Amino acid sequence: MEAVMEKTRTDELRKAAFDNGHHRNNWIEREYLVSRAYLETAGEQFHNLRRAKMDCVLFDNYSIEITPRELLAGRYSHDKVLTPEEEEIRLKGREAMKYGGDISGYHEASTGHRVLDYEKLLNRGAKSILALLEAKRAALDFSRSEDAEKAVFYDASKISLEGLCRFARRFREKLTALSAAESDPAQRNEYLGMAKNFEKAPYEPCTSFYEALQTVFFIQFAMNVIGDTSLAGRLDSLLYPFYRRDIDSGVLTKEFAFELIENFYYKQNEIYDTWPGSLMVGGVDRLNRPVWNEITEMCIAAIETTGLINPSVSVAYTRDMPGDLLDKCIGIIAKGYTKPSIFNDRIIRQGLEDAGVAPEDAREYIHSTCVEITPIACSNILVATPYINPTKALEYILGKGKPLFGGECGLAKDIPLRDEDLKNFEGFYKTVKAVMAEIIRKALIEDCAYALRRARYQSSPLSSALLNDCIERGKDSGAGGAKYNFIYPCFPGYVTIVDSLGAIKTAVYDEKKLTLEELARLCKTDFKDEERMRLYLVNRCAKFGNDDDETDVIGKDFFDFLRTELARYRHCLGEAATFHPSYFAWIQHGVLGRIAAATPNGRRQGEALSENLGASQGMDRNSPLGVVRSIAKLDQRCGIGGIATNFRFSKSFLAGAEGRKALADFIRYFMDSGCFEIQFNVVDQNTLLDAKANPEKYSTLMVRVAGYSDYFTNLAPEIQDEIIRRTEHSGV
Repeated sequence: MEAVMEKTRTDELRKAAFDNGHHRNNWIEREYLVSRAYLETAGEQFHNLRRAKMDCVLFDNYSIEITPRELLAGRYSHDKVLTPEEEEIRLKGREAMKYGGDISGYHEASTGHRVLDYEKLLNRGAKSILALLEAKRAALDFSRSEDAEKAVFYDASKISLEGLCRFARRFREKLTALSAAESDPAQRNEYLGMAKNFEKAPYEPCTSFYEALQTVFFIQFAMNVIGDTSLAGRLDSLLYPFYRRDIDSGVLTKEFAFELIENFYYKQNEIYDTWPGSLMVGGVDRLNRPVWNEITEMCIAAIETTGLINPSVSVAYTRDMPGDLLDKCIGIIAKGYTKPSIFNDRIIRQGLEDAGVAPEDAREYIHSTCVEITPIACSNILVATPYINPTKALEYILGKGKPLFGGECGLAKDIPLRDEDLKNFEGFYKTVKAVMAEIIRKALIEDCAYALRRARYQSSPLSSALLNDCIERGKDSGAGGAKYNFIYPCFPGYVTIVDSLGAIKTAVYDEKKLTLEELARLCKTDFKDEERMRLYLVNRCAKFGNDDDETDVIGKDFFDFLRTELARYRHCLGEAATFHPSYFAWIQHGVLGRIAAATPNGRRQGEALSENLGASQGMDRNSPLGVVRSIAKLDQRCGIGGIATNFRFSKSFLAGAEGRKALADFIRYFMDSGCFEIQFNVVDQNTLLDAKANPEKYSTLMVRVAGYSDYFTNLAPEIQDEIIRRTEHSGV
């Protein structure tokens, strides 16, 4: 009977999490309170103090609603109905913010891609951080020019952190009141247990696994309420000491711990919906000790038992990853789940250290939403900033300085195009690099201006209290207080341009099937009445991702060029504020594909660009091993901005033990070859086609897109088509 009841709870919470994630009222109360806070703090002269006071308006007034039978508290309010007066305030504040802009100081300096120092909060409590803020404030010597600004920073962080603690007390009071009014003894005891988690934490250190897990989620929820997202981080490394102590003392069972993790997953779905909320397991801890424990196993198992998009679970793969744990991951993937993705810990740590990250910080990183790498507890890293379409460099040349279709090419300054420079492929390729360098320069000039605006006018007083080394430096995270301040420009379409360069070399310069002018006309007209030539470009010109040395040489050279070009620049947060490339797309390969002309590799106008570091959709003709051998020629340590490599396998291949063993061997080969990250779709072609035709039947069908998972029916048509075009492998 108990098992039936627990199954019912699981079903109820799964449905609630799915529905609540996109509830129509999720943001109504927050919008009202933000507007109210903005209007109430209009007289505050310092932007970070204004932001802190706005945080407190939210913490002191946001409605606390609890879903019956859940075990962790914190979800967006649904019951709040704005009065006419409140609606007027909401609209008035929104209008004022529109005209106030960045300079008004209401923006959080959020990155949406970082993890706070949960370890410090769980083990020392907010009281220790408040004491440090007060001590730093008291030690200031105002004869130093910078100390007045530091004083404002310390005051702002203290105000916001105290507001967070009051928010926690409001949760305790709400749960206590619910318990007193509850007639069902089981539900009353659960409310009391939840209230106990807020008796001391987060002000005092946590003393139990349940309390620690609730505190992590409470901080995540609170940060989302104020608009400054923080991800979950390394749950197995963080929580295992609490788990082990409670198990050994007999106050916790493994079964209840797993149920709490399932509840945590449902809560991730409630606050993030389909936005990828990252959680990583495995790897090593800050002292370089392997992290493979019972929490690791539970976090992997809960992917299947909860069955929703979030959290975006990944594994930091090391060579000592237990074989049975890798088999567990493969078993889940074989059933069609798109998680976990698997990251190469060795390569990522080397890449972070090469970028100047201290070894102990490089050991604890997170894939921040998709595949972007950010060190935990010390990062102010701007990811996918911006997305740059490299195929626009080809358009600029073929269009004689103008785009062939849609969006502008985006150069910082025009590059003269001379016929003599385009007489051979070497000259053409050199011109492409010159154009691409100007596209990058324009994008990074805009990045630098954005970083400066954030430093001057935006702030994150609460995050900064929980990120190293903001308190030590006396600076907000957005102004250079955090230890690491990288920016990661992203290049969706990287493989599209590599394949296009290969096609130009073959078709124009080697086999002379076309002139550049004729190729330009084909791309401008989307191959109108030239399907035969388009198929020649698709099928007869070699493609990256098939272990073809001639094309792979272009791929490696262009990969190195992008890295080298970005390395020339710095932004306003110091000499270590560097730029690093990323190779994934989120959904931008579809967005950019809509405003890009047809390309010389035979891609039609409007089709998505390539979405990953691998082969273009459907162009991996030499087995998955060919893809690995191609991308292994690239130094993927240089890809800390994020590299995604997608593979799609048939369900029949992974249905048996032999196929699953082959995939395990393939993953190990992938990692040993120095590749960055691997992710999977295991879904039949007919299912995808039927889901596109009959979306109402497939509301929870998950697919890997380009670094993250989403429900297939949520995706734009061009992204659905891109996934359908991917090669479905039946072996490795």
